[in-house]
Amino acid sequence: MDSLVAANNKFCFDFFQEISKDDAHKNIFVCPLSLSAAFGMVRLGARGDSAQQIDEVLHFNELPKDERKEPSEPSSKSKASDSSLEGQKQTTASQGQQGESTNEHRLLGCHFGKLLSRIDRDKAHYTLSMANRLYGEQEFPICPEYSDDITEFYHTTIESVDFQKDTEKSREEINFWVESQSQGKIKELFDKEAIDNSTVLVLVNAVYFKAKWEKEFDSENTVDAPFCLSENEKKTVKMMNQKGQFRIGFIEELQAQILEMKYTTGKLSMLVLLPSSSEDNVKSLQELEKKINHEKLLAWSNPENMSEKPVAISFPQFIMEDSYDLNSVLQDMGIRDVFDGTKADLTGISKSPSLHLSKVVHKTFVEVDEMGTQAAAASGAVVAEKALPSRVEFNANRPFLFFIRHNGTQSLLFCGRVYSP
Repeated sequence: MDSLVAANNKFCFDFFQEISKDDAHKNIFVCPLSLSAAFGMVRLGARGDSAQQIDEVLHFNELPKDERKEPSEPSSKSKASDSSLEGQKQTTASQGQQGESTNEHRLLGCHFGKLLSRIDRDKAHYTLSMANRLYGEQEFPICPEYSDDITEFYHTTIESVDFQKDTEKSREEINFWVESQSQGKIKELFDKEAIDNSTVLVLVNAVYFKAKWEKEFDSENTVDAPFCLSENEKKTVKMMNQKGQFRIGFIEELQAQILEMKYTTGKLSMLVLLPSSSEDNVKSLQELEKKINHEKLLAWSNPENMSEKPVAISFPQFIMEDSYDLNSVLQDMGIRDVFDGTKADLTGISKSPSLHLSKVVHKTFVEVDEMGTQAAAASGAVVAEKALPSRVEFNANRPFLFFIRHNGTQSLLFCGRVYSP
């Protein structure tokens, strides 16, 4: 499971850098874990190059062979899991090879099921709903094995709708389901132009998250304060304030602070990376975004590199809502064939050769206030302890990055950029 967590977190940074590279003056909030799980569902039914491209972009091909063995079934399925990756990728393989490939697809689902169940186990202390579902045109019959597997591993379903003859009813059905799954926070996932009668398969991906801070901010200490967008541009925001013991560190190579604020019971944390104030705060944040990756965040947030100290925190309230049409983003990252009706091989979902992904939409919502967070969606670096006064100041009055992490698995649930609260 650790390797799957690492693969998901690597994809988190790849995906974040892809969507952030063209506009540094934009707030971003996404749930890459939910997107990884959603594409794990697609991968379950993908074959040939379609499967290989998903494996490479999502880093599923980096899972070691011993982690691809099914723990509870040491029989023929276990042996099948040892088949080479090359063997999986050949659509012209013999029936026996196809059986091996199918088992390996299921094994990825098995490990995703274990990870999601582990995260789900702590949900008495927070609310996290990952609304992943595939909607397929009813003209394409779904393989019963595929339906059974996504129910078993991903606790969801693939729904047949009539995109061709009743597009509007299909759109309303999808929007209603997402709104109910996100407790009303995500409305109108698809507008009227988003779905038409040529749509054949839609991957819906929305996340709702709500948690309370372990140490809440007192609303009486919230004040209007300037937030420096750039050297010459400021805006007034609601700035929350508190003093207490928090884990904090300083990243020398980036001249940035890293702060951990835990949610109730400590099962989840928000990690905030704040570049030092400079003449160009946006450029400082861009430098951080270029250098950050899975390994570096692990090193920077390691308990040996962050110590608990008295900290005076100033942190802005913010609300962000965004929708990402991911077709072009994912194609730029290398997942191309599943979107092309002439190249897609999703024969594990339906035997129809023309089935392909029409649209992937990821919608998110996050609200941070004194009580906590409401959200719906989705290397060898050394951290030095800088010589600081007795109480460290952490004043997030300029653009910063943040990550919400499940501490038990080290899974990054959410990542975001706050340019303008």
